[in-house]
Amino acid sequence: MADLATDTGLGGLRVLVIEDEPLISMLLEEMLLDLECEVVGPFADYDSASEASQGGGFDVALLDLDLAGRNTDPIAGELARRNHPFAIASGAPPATDHGAAAVLPKPFTMDRLAAVLRDLRASLTN
Repeated sequence: MADLATDTGLGGLRVLVIEDEPLISMLLEEMLLDLECEVVGPFADYDSASEASQGGGFDVALLDLDLAGRNTDPIAGELARRNHPFAIASGAPPATDHGAAAVLPKPFTMDRLAAVLRDLRASLTN
């Protein structure tokens, strides 16, 4: 997969992962590593995810809107307020975009993930 990472220019992109489903989280981590991204997290509970979203150490974020039944709208708001590009990764369409740069519907392919990450990375330079 290194050729895909080189072609997409995602190598070294630090991605904050906020996801509570272990299998999805593991798959997402593997995809990000294949794309030569640096994985920050994953964070599966609201408190640690909220704390991570307020800190630094990441370029962009992938955010599940529901962490163990707790809505993550405040985390989305914090990411938007701090101008951190993020995408909502959700199995259900969100009621609002929460200021997200993109929505990544679950299930997703590596190609779709790479496309969303390219868009997020591009927004870092704008």
